[in-house]
Amino acid sequence: MFVDALRRVALLHCFNDEEIGDLARLAQTIRHDVYSNIIIEGELSWGIYFVVEGVCEVLRDDPLHGATYQVAQLVAGSFFGELSLIDSNPRSATVRAMTESQTLYIEKMDFDRFLAGSAERKMRFYEHALTMLASRLRDVDENFMVAQYQLWSNALDAKGKTA
Repeated sequence: MFVDALRRVALLHCFNDEEIGDLARLAQTIRHDVYSNIIIEGELSWGIYFVVEGVCEVLRDDPLHGATYQVAQLVAGSFFGELSLIDSNPRSATVRAMTESQTLYIEKMDFDRFLAGSAERKMRFYEHALTMLASRLRDVDENFMVAQYQLWSNALDAKGKTA
């Protein structure tokens, strides 16, 4: 079952069936109750999660206004915590189960050992991860530009109506 779940994860498409099987043996399955926090923005923890079932939300705090915003929803096949595989910085967002959910969790130390088993595998993974992160960055950049345009447009429209 874990193997099938991990095969659906785009981040892991660089691995063959045998490698996916090796990863599945490293995974711990975790059940999450509705509205339970899986990870919390700012906490120190190292490992990656894969959503097997349920819906989770990604939340970010806005330090300027003190509000928390939902920035994404994750479903089966989604993953989070991948940045912890690369650096040792605190979590960049909170992830909360919106429904009863199940995730697979692989600790960074175990994932690093898996990658260290083959220099070619390690290179494949980091090249694939870099490509995916670049794509996400492009999406964020595009969304930011659209949001900025909309803000300026709305501000100009509001100014024109009050002038």
